[in-house]
Amino acid sequence: MKDDFGKRGGRPSAVLDGFRSRAATLLRDGKVWMVVGLGFAGVVFGGAGAAVGAWTQACSGGCPTAAEIEHFAPQQASELYDADGGLLGLFYRERRQLVSLDELPSHVPLAFVAIEDRRFFEHEGVDIRRIAGAVRDNLLDGFAASGASTISMQLARNLFPEQLPRGEKTLRRKIAEARLALAMERQLSKERILELYLNHIFLGAGAFGIEAAARTFFDKPASELTAVEAATLAGLPQAPSAYNPRRNPDAALGRRNIVLTAMEETRVLSPQDARTARDTPLNLAPPAGVVRAPYFVEHIRRDLEERFGELLYTGGLRIQTTLDPQLQAEAEAALEEQLQQIENGTYGWYNHPTYDQFVEQLRQAGDEAVASSTPYLQATAVALDPHTGHVLALVGGRDFDHSQFNRATQALRQPGSAFKPFVYAAALENGRSPLYTLSDSPVFVTMPDSQVWVPRNYSGDYEGDLTLRDALKRSKNMVAIRLGQEIGPEAVQNVARRAGIGTPIPEYPSIYIGAAAVYPLDLIAAYSPFANGGIRVEPQFVRRIEDAEGRLIWEPTPTPTLAFPPSLAWIVTDMLREVVDGGTGYGVRNPAVGNLPYEIPAAGKTGTTNDATDVWFVGYTPDVLAGVWIGFDQPQSISGGATGGGYATPIWARVVRTFYEDREPPEPWERPADVEVRNISRWTGQAVTEDCPYGVGAVTDYFVSDAAPEPRCDPPQLRGDPQPHLPGRPLLPGQPRLPQAEDFMDRPIRQRRPR
Repeated sequence: MKDDFGKRGGRPSAVLDGFRSRAATLLRDGKVWMVVGLGFAGVVFGGAGAAVGAWTQACSGGCPTAAEIEHFAPQQASELYDADGGLLGLFYRERRQLVSLDELPSHVPLAFVAIEDRRFFEHEGVDIRRIAGAVRDNLLDGFAASGASTISMQLARNLFPEQLPRGEKTLRRKIAEARLALAMERQLSKERILELYLNHIFLGAGAFGIEAAARTFFDKPASELTAVEAATLAGLPQAPSAYNPRRNPDAALGRRNIVLTAMEETRVLSPQDARTARDTPLNLAPPAGVVRAPYFVEHIRRDLEERFGELLYTGGLRIQTTLDPQLQAEAEAALEEQLQQIENGTYGWYNHPTYDQFVEQLRQAGDEAVASSTPYLQATAVALDPHTGHVLALVGGRDFDHSQFNRATQALRQPGSAFKPFVYAAALENGRSPLYTLSDSPVFVTMPDSQVWVPRNYSGDYEGDLTLRDALKRSKNMVAIRLGQEIGPEAVQNVARRAGIGTPIPEYPSIYIGAAAVYPLDLIAAYSPFANGGIRVEPQFVRRIEDAEGRLIWEPTPTPTLAFPPSLAWIVTDMLREVVDGGTGYGVRNPAVGNLPYEIPAAGKTGTTNDATDVWFVGYTPDVLAGVWIGFDQPQSISGGATGGGYATPIWARVVRTFYEDREPPEPWERPADVEVRNISRWTGQAVTEDCPYGVGAVTDYFVSDAAPEPRCDPPQLRGDPQPHLPGRPLLPGQPRLPQAEDFMDRPIRQRRPR
């Protein structure tokens, strides 16, 4: 009745004051029961006609039936769990997680009973004694002094807000609440009513129910709530906003202590425990929220919303994800630490806004802006299982609050030399071998618009003839371009598509050194055929989804496809292994940088684009595939000395070291039976027999059976000039010409003698 009384008006304040004064005098004279009796009689007889009419008309608009009450299914938040069963986040319209009454310690439900409905276990849905008390309180202390709603009545209006709208302050609604409460009491047990109430009551901060509120305010399940914490939450139903312990801690503390006193009076707590509890501070958990790995969680939300629609937010789904929580935490920490070092000048001069400066600007402006582009250095890191595609860790940016743009899945960036393995794989597939030789010398390409494209190596120097193995190890652009021109763009496009890169790869010569933009996750996943023996796998974020009852409703069923023959994948891996062990990716092994022990087999490729706007490292072991990208949202040079080998490898190596903390180092990749071994003479560069004298100090290399050279024992021969059409001369016999500047200068014009 509190809501009705609180809204009635029409009496002058003087009359009300006089009425209160007279009531107080009567109370002091011992005539309280006369007042109560007269007041109650007035209500009963004066409103009898209205009450009878309200009772008969209360459900004329359609009250819920007994069957609806029995089978009521509230909206539930869907829950995301990591691979270890830890809660990652929630998807909800109303944040609610159901919990059984049996799972709760007794002081949790009894705290609510003590303060909200002390006679809950005695009445049958409507408490006549409490109604009389409410009438007395309203007469003595003013209307709206107290209410008479029981837990059953509160549950009625919370379960069916459409039939019993909160905004309607009428006798009809109160009568309808009472009728529905009586119906529930006939249909359901007290325990079931209390369980529904605890799961449905709104407790502020977007939390519906005791479980969601416990996680919101104390970062723990309701089954672990202490009596003090239970009292804090039990104080919220009366006014969730006013008693919100984060916004109004003093008010919340006072309300909590009232609840603790009520728990003492109802013998839920002993007097000593109640006194100790009232002296205890609130001790709230930090307001970090439930969500971890926000870019990972948001990617799943977008994907599953298309599949399940509104059920994702209301159906209480249990979503088991692939995320490794330890690896995710390490990836986030490694990425942030490395970027802080870059911004602080550890790697040399840095002249861009830093993350800390941006945060300070927001603080001074009092702005909590969310943008798709940030001015400070960004990065992404992804780790996945190369055999299943399960995404073990994903960092889509430095701060989800600043920008929800997922750079791992939504940013198109040039991969630079990290694309070269697909060029080399296409060459091997088209009959070349790791020992195939091409010239590392300047390249001049006339474009369709008659412009001349003059690429260069990152180092700026040239080394003459190089084998494909050495050229990949040293990331020589000139060799990759010449190789791509030989085999053609279609061959490279075909290999990249089969590996999993779906973005456009135009037929420009610059694609051979990574000019075609890709999504980082796609590029990283496209290395999986090299890591697993030739099988293309799609990134997977979800293992299985169950409904609220634990029944399986969806499980992804990926279909792995063969991208390359195992022999080709193994040879590319062997070439990329040298990149890590002694090439541009040596930062992975360097004790002062990545410090990944040699006991862990590793292969990978660095990438650095023009002007160092994007730096990469993508690599793998037999068990885990990972990739790192660093750059700005608006492409610009990071710094003069930025490279994938220097900037990205420390993050990659730290993630992989963490992966193997609790695992034994794996065996190296097993060589397929159709990969042939040959001894290659350092003198002749040819495959030699075992007893050949020119094979002293020979190196071992590997070939697909169809392309394996026949071992011979021919003596070394000096080759003639391989490029006689160019000006200049070779420095060594058999080497390409190295033109000098003067070779390209116009000859001076001779002055004519006057006649």
